[in-house]
Amino acid sequence: MTDTEVLPTDLAPPADGPDLASWWRRVVAAILDGSILGGATWIVLGPGGSGPSLTPTFDVDATGGVDVVAWFTSPWLVGLLVAMLALQGWTGATPGKRVAGVAIVRASDGLPVGFLASAMRVVAHLLDAILLIGYLRPIWNVRKQTFADSLVGTLAVQTREPPAHPWFARFRREPSPWRSAVLNVAAIVLCASGVAFSASQTTTGSVQTSEVPCVEGVQTATAAVEGSREVAAYVDQRMWLTRPSTDLPRTLLTIGWTWYDTDLMSVHRRVATDILDADGQVVTELEQELGARSTVVLDPVTIEAADLENAGPGWTVESRLVSNGTVVASCTVSQQDWDRANRG
Repeated sequence: MTDTEVLPTDLAPPADGPDLASWWRRVVAAILDGSILGGATWIVLGPGGSGPSLTPTFDVDATGGVDVVAWFTSPWLVGLLVAMLALQGWTGATPGKRVAGVAIVRASDGLPVGFLASAMRVVAHLLDAILLIGYLRPIWNVRKQTFADSLVGTLAVQTREPPAHPWFARFRREPSPWRSAVLNVAAIVLCASGVAFSASQTTTGSVQTSEVPCVEGVQTATAAVEGSREVAAYVDQRMWLTRPSTDLPRTLLTIGWTWYDTDLMSVHRRVATDILDADGQVVTELEQELGARSTVVLDPVTIEAADLENAGPGWTVESRLVSNGTVVASCTVSQQDWDRANRG
């Protein structure tokens, strides 16, 4: 076992002052600060934004392939990150660290590190992010330091009232329970708001429908048909705010059949739907098998707008009711009627 009393001064734990913060406290502080930055990113940029971090990691396709908006394009997020670095540098603690009871101080004298060292420490965390070894290092390191702490010369101590930075020492008053309580409550509110806006999410959709004529062709059976153009748009909601979702809007052509079939002896009944190009060549085929019932309200045939576009200009969609191999009813949707519904 290492005898810390014989370690060099720059390696041994501090002999006086607050205790070193435990690894778990630091994890809680990092999660709370990350929630504040993540929640603010969602408010400002929506779900398609990438947020800043005080504990950066190397994420591999963390966005799921969705194009993101960089946080540094927003003055609000840049200002928030600067404010967090300033709080950590000049008071020792961000809101998350204050709630967790952690302060970042200089290893040499136990004072807050200042803005520049605070910013350098975040950059140095990139070394900690390699396989996350540096972030785990406080578990076994005698001074509970990450690699960034060792490089910059900082310690994480367990306190909510670190000494004032030398620049602000003359403005520092005697410790006041009331002032400390107010600051603690403010930090808790900020952290709770960050968690609410970064963790809770509800995705809802709204559908707009417009009628698309389905021109009837063969009609030897009693059937009713209707066509429609449906546009489904999605939004993400957190608390009382909504933002456009990263789920892309879906535009569908739907064709719904109701078939009053009196021939219950029909063995093979189905709906066949083809997408044809301008030359009448079939591009896509869809088929739905039916059971033997006198009245059949069919599930709508749904066709993605992308499939229609793949057929090129002048496409048509033909939907047919087929009984024992014979077409008993059909209808056709044209691109002109589709475009007219879009304008409407």
